[in-house]
Amino acid sequence: MLSVDPLVTTQEEQFVVGISDFTFYNNYVSRCGSCVFALCFQGSAETTVNQYRGTVGRGTSLFLMPGSMLMFTDRTEDFRMGYCAFSKEMFAEAAFRLEPAFFHALRECPITLMDEEMIEGCEAWFRMMEYTYRDRANVYRNTIIRNRLQNMLLECYDKYQRHLSYREHPARRTSRQAELFHRFVHLTHECCLQRRDVAFYADRLCISARYLSTVVRNIAHSSVKEFIDRAVVLEIKMLLQSSDLSVQEIAYRLHFPDQSYLGRYFKNHTGMSPTEYRNARK
Repeated sequence: MLSVDPLVTTQEEQFVVGISDFTFYNNYVSRCGSCVFALCFQGSAETTVNQYRGTVGRGTSLFLMPGSMLMFTDRTEDFRMGYCAFSKEMFAEAAFRLEPAFFHALRECPITLMDEEMIEGCEAWFRMMEYTYRDRANVYRNTIIRNRLQNMLLECYDKYQRHLSYREHPARRTSRQAELFHRFVHLTHECCLQRRDVAFYADRLCISARYLSTVVRNIAHSSVKEFIDRAVVLEIKMLLQSSDLSVQEIAYRLHFPDQSYLGRYFKNHTGMSPTEYRNARK
């Protein structure tokens, strides 16, 4: 029996609330069309959100911007997360006029380990969201949820500033490096399917490749090439899993010279050929 994606919203159902073991995303990369806030209640798993990886256990939260790619691996049998998914339209309304630094913070820190006080607040927020989600006769239901989403976004940004910005990465305090990294991430999402050379991104940012390497290493603890390659591999995985495109068609779409080149690239990063990876999901 195929698992169902719990994070799907529709025009009629602008938000969904629930608890899931996220079987759908187990060893399966998929792009989320919704804004998602999730909190782990029990168990653990390794998680990939776009290029960011981390361990999720009790008290770990995930925040996914619309369009983010998500995958879980090594889930324990008791792994459960509470989640709220919001349509892009509802997210846009709730996030209207929030400053750009807020969105940079969300993209940079999609995986957060909370302290007990923060966990308690999030659990209370989930209970309120679930109550309103089930109260389908409430004529103000969508408005209430949108307002709560906006309040939560502001809470998240406040906690990011107070608890995360200066905790582990001194380079985050350097506004010049932070801004360059934000621009690099945006360029990667926009251009990685066409361009995978470090010099291209350095030129677009008007800095040297060496300085770009320093910025990415300081903030993401990764080389520029590794960061770009992770984004490309995730795109390949998603196309292999969620489309009927042939490997040759995927190679063409992602601007690889040919199918063989893509196969070698993919196997070098995953240990499997594209066909082996696709068949493993059947």
